[in-house]
Amino acid sequence: MLCLIGFDDNPVIKDFIRIHAEQLAGPRLLLSGGHPDYRLDGINIRRQFEQPAWMRRIFHCLPYWYVSRRQHRMRNCQRTVYAALGRFFRRFGVDVILAEFGDAGADVAPVAAEFGIPLVVHFHGHDAHRQTLLTEELLQKYQFMFQSASAVLVVSRFMHRTLVELGCPEHKLIYNPYGPRPKFFDIRPDYAPVVLSVGRFTDIKANYLVLMAFQQALQRVPAARLVMAGDGELLETCRTLAKVWGIQDSVDFPGPVPHARVHELFAHARCFVQHSVIPSYGDAEGTPNTILEASAGGLPVVATRHAGIPDVVVHGETGFLVDERDVAGMADYLVKLLSDANAAASLGDQARQRIGQHFSSAAHIARLQAAIDFARSGNTSGIAKLASESLLTGQPA
Repeated sequence: MLCLIGFDDNPVIKDFIRIHAEQLAGPRLLLSGGHPDYRLDGINIRRQFEQPAWMRRIFHCLPYWYVSRRQHRMRNCQRTVYAALGRFFRRFGVDVILAEFGDAGADVAPVAAEFGIPLVVHFHGHDAHRQTLLTEELLQKYQFMFQSASAVLVVSRFMHRTLVELGCPEHKLIYNPYGPRPKFFDIRPDYAPVVLSVGRFTDIKANYLVLMAFQQALQRVPAARLVMAGDGELLETCRTLAKVWGIQDSVDFPGPVPHARVHELFAHARCFVQHSVIPSYGDAEGTPNTILEASAGGLPVVATRHAGIPDVVVHGETGFLVDERDVAGMADYLVKLLSDANAAASLGDQARQRIGQHFSSAAHIARLQAAIDFARSGNTSGIAKLASESLLTGQPA
């Protein structure tokens, strides 16, 4: 039985976790919530399993005040937590754990090690890069996890290098970029003069720099429009900037769009744009799923040389890349595409082909499934071979 820790069925974000829950083989348990209060179907499993059956029977015969005080002490005891999770894993026959995000893996690694359950950890972005998250305490937990886990998967070459520097053995480290769902390959854009941006309004995506680049492009292509879909702490800032610059009639903010409907936006755009940056506190993307989806949908991408983006976008062939915070350069490439629909379509066709060859969701799931199967069987040489071969993904033949 596979136990997936870190499941979050949010309809707007985290499709990369939802697809794991849907497509990995065999029976599986999907746990939401954080350590140690994981939930299965809304039930807190720590509280459900913190007492063996014989202890529950005894507690039923004791005064409530004594039982409540005793349970409070037990719930703050690490040994009780470990025992409760161990009972849960034994009850359901868990023989391998997949932890989504490195910090979730670091939390459960000691429990997995104590009960002899193989652990596979999939990093996704902030868990490898955000300096405010990577405290000394977490880094120490990472060291234990790197040694005890069977396999560690990452979504960009940049992240691969980062984890090697943090101490993860390379023979356990598997490059496993995301892949778009098949429906994105069926999109046939109309290449209307629309620039599309989809994602959270947050520091790392620097959405205001996309807006700034579009403002400059709009001066040269007045018929252009910008659609910025998503939600987050910088959304109101971007709305205000659009009004201050007097371009609000050329910009749409539709808010958060469920992932099941994102492909509808791609069908009515000329290109996709994203201006990811490393903020002062050191965070970075993984490999943005929306860039993979846009490319699969036949849209050229204009983005920054940031984290896993250069793994996917080939400058001048499937889109254009600029340095972080190069707003003028991004504006120039937007103008280039907005002024020539045929050029955009040609780049988009090459983008679709590249994603189909190197970044399919089937390949992503197959690589993760292989890592889980090797971990379950204790095949360390199989994991090492998979780690070595994974680095060929997306490379020219």
